[in-house]
Amino acid sequence: MARTQTFVSPENWYSLEYPRTWEMEVVEGIPSFFDGITPYGGALQIMAAHLTGAPNEALITESPFLSGKDLKEKLRLFLSKQAVSDEGAQFFMRDGTQMGACEYRADGHFYLALMAERGAIFVLALYNCKGEPEAEEAANVGKILQSLTLL
Repeated sequence: MARTQTFVSPENWYSLEYPRTWEMEVVEGIPSFFDGITPYGGALQIMAAHLTGAPNEALITESPFLSGKDLKEKLRLFLSKQAVSDEGAQFFMRDGTQMGACEYRADGHFYLALMAERGAIFVLALYNCKGEPEAEEAANVGKILQSLTLL
């Protein structure tokens, strides 16, 4: 039996693999992934948008960081809203997809933001937990994010 299961966004914009022991729940249109066994872990939420056309105009208006001219500026704008510097951000290309990531801490929580953009498709994956993530959960989140593929 496979140790992971596949999630494909309803719009077919991205896919990812997550552990079978984890649960997925959609809250206000945003998929959230979390360890279904350990009640003290964090959650990984995925927000996706198509940056052209009318369907996501409201989302772009509600999320001003989406107006950034490129991924670097989008991540900088997102982090500035969290009162965090983008100094520690890392940017890279994977399979033709631009990606940027940054870890930060605020108000006793650990956060990991990963942005991915290819063409008009944009994805923000945001993991957060109280305190510091347990080693096993951090490893699982890393594997999930490595599996994130824009379709």
